[in-house]
Amino acid sequence: MSPVFQDAEHSVPSSRWIDLARWSTIVAACAVMISPPLANAAMALMLIGLLASGQALPRLRQACSQPLGLATLVLVGVIAIAMLWADVPWVERANSFWSWRKPWMIPIALALFGPLAWKRRFVIAYVATCGVAVLVSFGIVAVTGRLPTTVGDLAGSMLRNHSAQSMFFGASAFLALWLVTDPGLSRRWRWLGGGFAALFVLNMAFVTPGRSGFLALAVMLVVLAALNLRDRRSAIAAAVLAALLAGAMALSPLTRDRLASAMNEWQNAATLAEPTSLGIRAVLYENTLEIVREQPWLGTGTGGFGAAYAAHVKGKYTDWRVLPTVDPHNQYLFLLAEQGIFGLAAFLAFLLAALADRGDGTRARVVAVGMLLAWCATSLLSSHFKTFSEGHLLAFFLGAMLARPVTGLDDGRRPPPA
Repeated sequence: MSPVFQDAEHSVPSSRWIDLARWSTIVAACAVMISPPLANAAMALMLIGLLASGQALPRLRQACSQPLGLATLVLVGVIAIAMLWADVPWVERANSFWSWRKPWMIPIALALFGPLAWKRRFVIAYVATCGVAVLVSFGIVAVTGRLPTTVGDLAGSMLRNHSAQSMFFGASAFLALWLVTDPGLSRRWRWLGGGFAALFVLNMAFVTPGRSGFLALAVMLVVLAALNLRDRRSAIAAAVLAALLAGAMALSPLTRDRLASAMNEWQNAATLAEPTSLGIRAVLYENTLEIVREQPWLGTGTGGFGAAYAAHVKGKYTDWRVLPTVDPHNQYLFLLAEQGIFGLAAFLAFLLAALADRGDGTRARVVAVGMLLAWCATSLLSSHFKTFSEGHLLAFFLGAMLARPVTGLDDGRRPPPA
């Protein structure tokens, strides 16, 4: 038997280091909504705990042998190789590669969250954190005596910004429903989860109407119902929350205005006198596709998109459309522009591997599939796989929910011979 396994199997301090790493991961996932420095500190502690446990090698070996772990390594490798042909200084290439550090968290989460009990703790801790935030948000609205009337009105915005808060609350509503349908929880806890799911939805409609959050939650509710067709409770819970969301959106003047303005901005992008959220995206997509046609196979290289875009629009426009950017606000176009067809293929393979990965065979996979497809949908209008808050959140949950118990460490079985 390997000495590493012997120590890991029988050493209480090793187990405590792993638990520290797990709790640090949970803290990091919750902190990305509130404080990047706190999230970074928690991630550092997570790594320290994993390395100090003496179990890092067997845990990471198994994580990287899973379909999701292997696909993550391939994606990161392609992005790294694409730095070689970017026509910008190496510091810009390195900065761009560093911005893709969110997927690096996936193998670590895969290595740590094999036991189902820890998956449940992760979900409960996240929903509880967002639960406190939503109560404070409604409390602020109650104290001020008014609901926000414009997207720039920050009354009730607690987490990063209104768009991010909407995404976080949408994910929390989905996770709360997942808890509601958990047979391992008592009826009191399930009712509490259902109540908070309703609060998250009402806040999204009346306080922080982020369009990305609406789309994400809609996708997650479909997944929850589709993957639990035999579970009547899951289907009813998803249907009730969907009806509540639709009704609240219909009653909220701010939500209706946000959706109407999105259509207007997109349709009139060419004639707008100043940039708008959807209007600028239409311009970015048009120019990014033109850049892709010039370098379809390898792209501009990792870190090269910003310089290529600035050179492309220079002289083409004389108004706000000449503004430079380092992100086309579409994850698929971004990969196609920087890493070319090979980069997009690696990303799509990563998505397919995650969807095909059965994880530990428990209902935790519902969370992974729901959040992944939601992020896939919102990334048509953003780069949510590499933004700090949304990217880290998905990476932690994707890895944790698809993690498998490590033989001889998490499942009580004897480890294989070295």
